[in-house]
Amino acid sequence: MIRSEHRAALTEEVARFQADIRRLALAAAHAIVQQELDRRRVKRPARAATKPAAPRARTRQAASPPASAPPRPAPQQPPAAPEAATAAPPAPGKRGKWTRETIVNELATWMLSGTAIDAAFVTRHGPPGLVAAARRVFGRFEAALNVAGLRVSELYPDGPPQRMPV
Repeated sequence: MIRSEHRAALTEEVARFQADIRRLALAAAHAIVQQELDRRRVKRPARAATKPAAPRARTRQAASPPASAPPRPAPQQPPAAPEAATAAPPAPGKRGKWTRETIVNELATWMLSGTAIDAAFVTRHGPPGLVAAARRVFGRFEAALNVAGLRVSELYPDGPPQRMPV
């Protein structure tokens, strides 16, 4: 009887400890992401000030049509489609636009696969442009991994799902 009480108390203490560890890990990841965001906010104005102005595109002067010719209608442009927040990553071999959301989702998927990933590995084996886009959007690839880790912990607060044996 006494042993089962000790076992229950120990199990309860271990569960409390695990919850504290999860909370501390999320707080640390949040602090790291906040530092990265603050660092980027400080860096951006300085970078924009030193960036040279973009050269202006040259336009040809259109010759005025003869007086007898009817005026040409202005070319119509198709309306711009709104960009979906959950857009899929670019197809292999095709250039596409990586968004913050697609970068985080792709890295979170890689993290859930159980493979230890770093920039060199993803450059060789991952979708083209993912590492470059992560560096462009987050400043550093490791910062993108931190945000993806937060996404995984939000999706699976009790830990990632177990992989099925193949």
